[in-house]
Amino acid sequence: MFRGSPTHDGVYPGRGTTAYGGVQWRFRAGGAIHGSPVVAGGVVYVGSSDGKLYALDARTGSEKWSRALGSPVSSTPAIADGVVFVQTHAGRVVALHARSGAPMWSHDGGKAVALPWGHESGDLYASSPTLAAGMLLIGGGDGALYALDAKSGRERWHLTTRGRVRSSPAVHAGRVFVGSFDGDVYAADLASGKLVWRFETEGHSLDSGKFGYDRRSVQSSPAVANGIVAFGSRDGHFYGLDEATGAQRWRLHDTVWWINASPAMQDGRAYASSSDGRYVEAVDAASGKPVWTFDAQSNFFGSPSIAGDVVFDGDFAGRLHAIDKSTGKELWRFGADRSRIVSTPVIADDRVYFGADDGSVFAINLTHGPALKRAVFWDTAYAKGTIISSNERLKTYFASRDYEVLGADALRAFLEARIADRAPSVVVFAMDDLPDAVRDDARGRGPFRRYLDAGGKVVWPGVPPTIVQPDRTSGEVDIAKIDRSRPAALLGVRFDESNFDPLTQHATAAGRRWNLDGWWNGTWSADAASVTTALTIDENGGAGAWVKRYGGPEGTGFVSFPVPDAPEPSPRYMGMLQVAAELFPR
Repeated sequence: MFRGSPTHDGVYPGRGTTAYGGVQWRFRAGGAIHGSPVVAGGVVYVGSSDGKLYALDARTGSEKWSRALGSPVSSTPAIADGVVFVQTHAGRVVALHARSGAPMWSHDGGKAVALPWGHESGDLYASSPTLAAGMLLIGGGDGALYALDAKSGRERWHLTTRGRVRSSPAVHAGRVFVGSFDGDVYAADLASGKLVWRFETEGHSLDSGKFGYDRRSVQSSPAVANGIVAFGSRDGHFYGLDEATGAQRWRLHDTVWWINASPAMQDGRAYASSSDGRYVEAVDAASGKPVWTFDAQSNFFGSPSIAGDVVFDGDFAGRLHAIDKSTGKELWRFGADRSRIVSTPVIADDRVYFGADDGSVFAINLTHGPALKRAVFWDTAYAKGTIISSNERLKTYFASRDYEVLGADALRAFLEARIADRAPSVVVFAMDDLPDAVRDDARGRGPFRRYLDAGGKVVWPGVPPTIVQPDRTSGEVDIAKIDRSRPAALLGVRFDESNFDPLTQHATAAGRRWNLDGWWNGTWSADAASVTTALTIDENGGAGAWVKRYGGPEGTGFVSFPVPDAPEPSPRYMGMLQVAAELFPR
């Protein structure tokens, strides 16, 4: 369920510090992903603003089934006893067979209550269901906290608040804790729904219209641990309440930065993230004393999650951050397409699953061995000899995503080091002029091919290496000197029927698994029979994008991923290229 357990502590099974291990898969839904995935029985369940709930294979990302629910699915599912429960943004709670998606029952809440000011923004989520004592606890846009019988959907009780309940209920020690857009947090008896206590935040008494933005709503879902109920508010404060009485134990921050995210709690600390404050922080849960702050320079709506020694959270810049739980220092980050992440990450089986606003669902591999080493080749000395006109843009894109920029000499050293240590790695060639220092020579195969033979990975967006060699001083190309035998000798791939004519490329089923979609025009297709995997097929049957493996595991080898025939590569292409570069499925 949302945040992993009824207490919403946001802690998932994990062991020790985890490093970035590459992309397992990427799936694209038909709309933005605001809620979080849930992983159960080898299946990832996730909702989308396209109105569907998806069930995806956790290992491959392939769709097992999807069910249209008539309204954006902006909550996080809960799974129990072969049943998946989820709420749509319109307030319908549905129960579906987890294996087939067949409907079992549904419950419709009332009409959403009016917003106090009327112009509140950020109403992205529906409350997510929490399972406890045979009941489904869930908030409604109609202002009620509901307890539904998990088997039948019959209402057992409800508690009315004075605002929309987008917060997800936490359950502990026979009580239910939830926030409301009225600026209050409620504690109710689990069995009867009777109000136990109600806490008014500072925002409860504020008029948002006087500020021009929401200062009242509590969208954050409470987390409960060690007698403390922790939550954030749009009044800008991070609160810690006494679980038994609802009395305020501490309150942080006087700067008005929304805290929409739900905190994580473990080992006496509470971890929260801020929207406009652009940070993730750790505080002592008993006293509220700050421990550390990580400045991401981007907003957070999604909530921090913990596995092992690492805190994970995604930001508006489309980056997933992995932060050391003890020190607050960033260990690594992943980002593709710059698409906003408001989905909370979930950790299962040494993978991190999360969604993004472009409809992507990612599965990122974690490793307890060497981290994936990422590099991009770009050297001013080869600027005239490359045919990729967008080479500097490619270099800048990958450098901003933590790829080490290598000149020719550094490239040779990198390849030789990976040949020796066999650490997982990838090199993206922003230039398609292969430096002399890594080519084959009279003494045998050079570092470039030996790196591939050692299980390395090269992603090549340009024309086949060495097939044509522009003059490195003038940049002029003598087409009479095109030599198809050179890349054939270097890679073992034939180009007998190809040339520089732009031909339409369509992604194959394998290509879609490599994150390719749609079609584009490209040149210099390979003989499909001479590659390991054709990712696209052109109108003549050639492989426009392809993979040639040299004995390494899936995800390694030479990956040809030509820049489409366009003045500049699109953000869509750049994102596909990056995911193809970092695809290292287990």
